[in-house]
Amino acid sequence: KFSPPQAEVEVSALACNGKVRVNVRDHGPGIPDNFRSQIFQRFERADNSNTRRKGGTGLGLAISKALIEHMNGTIDFDSAEGQGSTFYFELPIARDPAS
Repeated sequence: KFSPPQAEVEVSALACNGKVRVNVRDHGPGIPDNFRSQIFQRFERADNSNTRRKGGTGLGLAISKALIEHMNGTIDFDSAEGQGSTFYFELPIARDPAS
């Protein structure tokens, strides 16, 4: 919802060292530096003003973080204002219990 209209959101995955890493990259406005430490907190939004243009409750990333950590994974992001964001998470690859 933060990328410009018709812009692609890129999703990729890579397995390495017993984990899978999933990257999701957008071409939106990026995350302001002063908001980085709050991004995974419940009900936090970079733009909390009454005139903000994007909807949402500020729960999506908090829920994602809780689910990923419950599965022994990690979540983080890279972002530069005006250049979009890449959110990524890593999860352990499940081993076949029969082997």
